[in-house]
Amino acid sequence: MLTIAWLCFLWSVTCVWSASVHIYVSPTGSDSNDGLSTNHPMETLNHVANLLSTGGIHGDPVFVELMQGHHDLSSTLHIQSTSGTVVFRAYQGQEVHVTGGKRLPSGQFHQVIDSGVLHKLPHAAHSKVVELDLTAAGVTDTGQLVTYGWFVPVPVAPLEIYINGNSLRLAEWPNRGFINIKSLPDGAKGKRFTYDAAGRDLSWANETEPWTYGFWWRSYGDFSVAVSHVDPHTHTVTQRDHPTLLAVGHYDPSNPYKSGGNQQGGYFRVINMLCELDQPGEYYIDRRNNKLYLWPNTPHQTLTSSDIVYASMINECITIENTAHNVHFEDFSLEACRHHGFQLNAARNITIKNLEIKNTGGNGVHCSGDCRSVSVLSSDIHDVNGGIFMGGGERTQLVSSQNVIRDNHIWQHARLAAFPNHAIFLQGVHTTVSHNHLHHGQYTGIWWEGNDHVIEYNHIHHMCINASDCGAIHSLRDWTFRGNVIRYNHVHDTRRLMPGASVRGIMLDDEYAAVLIENNVLYDNDIHANIGGGRDNVIRYNVMFKAREESVQVDGRGLGTGHGQLLRRKLQASPYRNDVWERRYPELYNILNGHPEAPEGNQIYSNIFYNTQGVESIHYSGNTLRMSDYFNVHDNHRTLKTSDFRSPSNADFRMRCETAQWASRTHFPQPVTLDEVGPTVPTGPHYLRVYKEKPRTHSSPSPPPCDNSTVAPATSTPGVSYLPDGTAPNHLYPDIPKEGCWLITEHCNDHPEAEGTHKDDLGTQNGTEEGCLARAAQQWTWCGATFRAKAFAVYGPTGATTLGAKGCYFAFYGCGHPEAGQIVHDSYSEHNENGTFDEDMCLGRAARQWRFCGSPADRPVTSIFGATGAKRTAGAGCWVKVRSCPAHRDLEGYFFDAWGATNRDTGTVEEECFDRARYYWTQCGSHSNAPVTAYFRPYATSHTDP
Repeated sequence: MLTIAWLCFLWSVTCVWSASVHIYVSPTGSDSNDGLSTNHPMETLNHVANLLSTGGIHGDPVFVELMQGHHDLSSTLHIQSTSGTVVFRAYQGQEVHVTGGKRLPSGQFHQVIDSGVLHKLPHAAHSKVVELDLTAAGVTDTGQLVTYGWFVPVPVAPLEIYINGNSLRLAEWPNRGFINIKSLPDGAKGKRFTYDAAGRDLSWANETEPWTYGFWWRSYGDFSVAVSHVDPHTHTVTQRDHPTLLAVGHYDPSNPYKSGGNQQGGYFRVINMLCELDQPGEYYIDRRNNKLYLWPNTPHQTLTSSDIVYASMINECITIENTAHNVHFEDFSLEACRHHGFQLNAARNITIKNLEIKNTGGNGVHCSGDCRSVSVLSSDIHDVNGGIFMGGGERTQLVSSQNVIRDNHIWQHARLAAFPNHAIFLQGVHTTVSHNHLHHGQYTGIWWEGNDHVIEYNHIHHMCINASDCGAIHSLRDWTFRGNVIRYNHVHDTRRLMPGASVRGIMLDDEYAAVLIENNVLYDNDIHANIGGGRDNVIRYNVMFKAREESVQVDGRGLGTGHGQLLRRKLQASPYRNDVWERRYPELYNILNGHPEAPEGNQIYSNIFYNTQGVESIHYSGNTLRMSDYFNVHDNHRTLKTSDFRSPSNADFRMRCETAQWASRTHFPQPVTLDEVGPTVPTGPHYLRVYKEKPRTHSSPSPPPCDNSTVAPATSTPGVSYLPDGTAPNHLYPDIPKEGCWLITEHCNDHPEAEGTHKDDLGTQNGTEEGCLARAAQQWTWCGATFRAKAFAVYGPTGATTLGAKGCYFAFYGCGHPEAGQIVHDSYSEHNENGTFDEDMCLGRAARQWRFCGSPADRPVTSIFGATGAKRTAGAGCWVKVRSCPAHRDLEGYFFDAWGATNRDTGTVEEECFDRARYYWTQCGSHSNAPVTAYFRPYATSHTDP
């Protein structure tokens, strides 16, 4: 190892022994210089790195001062070891570019004159496209096109081209959007598909290295695939490899919501075709002859001596090994890397601050292995293929990585492909992601795996712009990724622009478990958050404004096929039963003792919802999920007035009016404002800040007065059930007196004397409607429980009626049975769903049959399970049953909630309907022995308070 004294002898300079050392590096310097002053700078960073690794430069700290210009790396800047702190930074804030590329002199480009090339180029490109002999320019390694996409990040990109810092793209068609696959000659597992290219594919057959890129099967899984043959006569492409299954396409940018979850994928574009070089910003490399063709993306679509053209040459630009600690990078641009900008291998104490990282074939920053105390701060990261990949910490003992990603601006972070090029990809234990501004990504903004990460105070928007079934913040398929917190973020404008399943602001996919989502502001998303069949998730204290589909969507996919085997394998591979994990995640310790695939332990409470009428606050994908053991939903607030927020159009959701009063009663905190999220300090290198707008303070206009008006109650009432439930007169048995309990018995084989109409002493003595109606099944059983026997019970005061008999029955008006007053067997349920013996299957038919009939507001449907007399009515509206109301006797009975229908949307939002039970119970005096039930007829569900 070289000592300082020996270095002084070699350089013939006078050494000054001090703790700090400044080494100056300039593109116009020389590596034979000592680098100790601005007058004698070294030339290359590679030389500096070699000296640092060999001890030729020694100090603590060492400041590597990068002087103005483009510092082109001859090979990866490899930091292997350091003896103290090393800081690479721009000298005095000068404009510095560190590149992994080679500059291509603009003067060496010339117009295309080769007739063969001109014949392939579109006519409009003849005067615009210029060519360069790469061999003459000193470029012989152009790399290879490789498969990338769905879980396959770009391994190493081929040579790419940049003009004035802006990336070009491989010549492609369509230039925007995709082509639908029309048919699959060999089926979904084949390699061939047909399409409609309007005759434009005549030239494709003559291309030497054609590729395709598309979403072949699902609109969340993209792949690039080489083409082996194009037949322009039959409009058929034969692919070289299987990307995945193929599908017929449903791509329609004019109406992305037309196609749902079962109609997605099946669309593509062709890439790397000289014949499609038809727009500014496109290029093509003829690898056989080593020629570059491009259409300049400059304002005048020409190249002048002032234009800077670069080709990416080296893979990783900067690599840091785990033997190099305390290395810091500040205040310059890093660009033109074929793979990652930074590759950190289990690094320790590394800081990346105020950089611009752009134009990489891989991640801007990729920190793999057990990285510790790595910080990415205040940087601009854009036009990359993945912003920051951050791993670290130790999961067995849940040791924190102490990594920090803060105050960054990351955008256009999926330049070549959608998945998995996230803005931020987390693994390991406890990385803090805070105050970042993330936007305009093809797929997810933040994807997390691992434990105890904190995602807070971020501004995230316009994600999932080229994929469906996607979340702006997203994780999936693991019960052990626990302890993660998502809080104080603004997440908005995540909308589905592609066919397929919905997109979400926060997506807990495929039975993901145990995340805390609190104090976020989510607005103008399709769905603000979902729980995809997972367990132990908590969603609380969030403001959710204006969802397109629903605010929160939940399901129980684990109760079906689900992903149970995979989840159990991941569980068994984790240390979930050691002492540390047992203390930290007690719910996980005994997870296998129950039904882990069930969506148990989820809580959704104390949230504020605003939606237009007809949009649900919480949507259950399956009627069996409405159990508190699964989803404990309570104490949420829903408003239909935008005036309850200070200024939604300015993303100011501070609460006012009725919502502020509710928040005061429930101690709901004021939501985080737009000024409190996103970067708190200027981002990027100093030289770029002069071109940026000053930090913006978001102000809101003075809010309008509170809107305390209400809409007059609805005057029309939805249809009532002719099998009376108290909502209408008893037309089946109109002559029953309005007191006591009555039995109408037909075919009582064991006790013929009981046939006919009789006042029932037992039911009358019980004194309640429920006790009376229970007598129907008891009477039928007493009569012998035969197929012919029937017993009706009628509660005189309300006219409520039910049936005791063998089988499953319908009572409905219209839809095949126009005659009212008829009760018929539900033969489908009896023969296909065991409805004769399964009460849930029988009663579940009411809602399905009503929807099958077209959901008519005036024609409800009632299902009756004869063996117990249980009945369930589906229809329109929210209905309330007040058994006893000491404070307001006029409220007693069974009635349509007309005021709620027009002012609280109770007829279309289940939770709003259920809240009316609490409202009327409170109005009646909150007596524990006087419960109130709300019936949401569209789903045939009910809720009782208290």
